[in-house]
Amino acid sequence: MTLEHAVFTCSECGETVEHELRYVGRLLESTRCSHCGHVVELEQRVLVPAYLHDLEQRLASKPRRMLARVHRDGGSFLKGLPQAIARQPIKIAREVWTVLKR
Repeated sequence: MTLEHAVFTCSECGETVEHELRYVGRLLESTRCSHCGHVVELEQRVLVPAYLHDLEQRLASKPRRMLARVHRDGGSFLKGLPQAIARQPIKIAREVWTVLKR
């Protein structure tokens, strides 16, 4: 899960303040107003199929993205590859758990 911050007008309190944005993969899962705490979440029945489609697209584009990184900076890419390969199953498992636990 990735956290980002952006300034929006809250639909609950009407204040233009910073909101916490939670992403699962590349999908926005929820937002939380830093002023009143109002949370807007994507429903699980919508999130699960959207996440699976996003995951499919990410996996399909992985070879092309890896090749682009090799061309950009082959040395550091190959040096970091073992760690990156080891992290991926944990990253995907955390994403899936976040999507399914709701």
